[in-house]
Amino acid sequence: MRVAGPSVDIEEKLSDLIDDPDFRSVDRHRAKLNFFEAVGAVRGELRHSNFLAFLFSPNRSHGLGPQPLLNILRSVLNKLPREQRPLRPLELVVGDLDGAIVYREWNNIDLLIDIKELRLVVLIENKIDAKASEGQLTRYKKVIQDRFADRRQLLVFLTPDGTAPDESGYVSFSYAEVAKALEGLVDDTHTSPETSIIIRHYLEMLRRHIVPDEQLHELVRQLYERHKEAFDFIFENRPEPESLLEIARSLLNDEALFCHDRHGANILRFVPLPWLGVAKLNACDLGTWTKTGRNLLFEIKSWNADPYKDRIIVSLVSGPADSEIRNHLYQAAMAKPSLFKGLVKPMGKQNATIYLRELLSPTAARDMDLQEKAETIESNWLEFVDGDFPALTKEILNILQQE
Repeated sequence: MRVAGPSVDIEEKLSDLIDDPDFRSVDRHRAKLNFFEAVGAVRGELRHSNFLAFLFSPNRSHGLGPQPLLNILRSVLNKLPREQRPLRPLELVVGDLDGAIVYREWNNIDLLIDIKELRLVVLIENKIDAKASEGQLTRYKKVIQDRFADRRQLLVFLTPDGTAPDESGYVSFSYAEVAKALEGLVDDTHTSPETSIIIRHYLEMLRRHIVPDEQLHELVRQLYERHKEAFDFIFENRPEPESLLEIARSLLNDEALFCHDRHGANILRFVPLPWLGVAKLNACDLGTWTKTGRNLLFEIKSWNADPYKDRIIVSLVSGPADSEIRNHLYQAAMAKPSLFKGLVKPMGKQNATIYLRELLSPTAARDMDLQEKAETIESNWLEFVDGDFPALTKEILNILQQE
């Protein structure tokens, strides 16, 4: 229940909070204008990858030449034992990086840097909130080994906290290390004022949202201890957040690839347009499930209560239909785990989930504001639409042809 109005006592505690110099310091720190926050580029992997690609490209308009790329590569190499380095750091320093070419989404790889003069190719897989999918790093490594067998190779797994990769041959690298490698560019006399401002804003954004600022966190903890009643009162009277499912609904509505099925209170259902005329995908009794006759549906589902609060998933669910069709779909999906990720075992009597991907996890959502949650949902949704969705759509039709 919302409190109608603050008592005199809580008014005094709120005034004490506002007058606290540490509170004003935190407020100034958080309220400071930041370009990347203003354009919604906080936790979106695509936006981070785009900016890093711009910064690492020697001939882009930042005017820094190869220096940002050099700083990052030296930092990555220094994390490796000498015997595991594909080249010596000195080769980078005296080498020619001006001709380096940075590719975005080459074979779905976030960043691929081709430095022909050094016979070096660098792969950077970037993850902000989502985890690398099963086998993803293995596939990318094989692509690089096959395509660039005659080159030296440096594989980097970039995450907020330097998470260890689940595949050998990668160097774990954190956004804190990115910030450290780039911060010297801000005050460099060769850096133009415009570029310096952009990099400073990027580093500030990283430290506010991606890289833990331990000093700031400790100050906030002390503030809470001093003004617990005021903070609790503010928290209890905060506005209700916008529904995350509505964010997903907006993304779903933007796509012309789908036909909407009947939605529920916490579920959005849809099917690919190519499935509409397929009899075996429209074999459900009209009186059961969603009453549209469709027996294989994609679902976007949300949770509003613990322990799954703020969880958003997209899944592919086989509904009640002829057991022969259901069994054939389930067994075929189980035989291809690399595509039908998240398949739930055993097969349910009525419904069976044969694919599942998280668009937002409860763990990741816990430390995000609404904008950051929306960006994460959008980023993972776009990866699903561009990657797994067309592959699943095609494979289901192939499976039915083989029945």
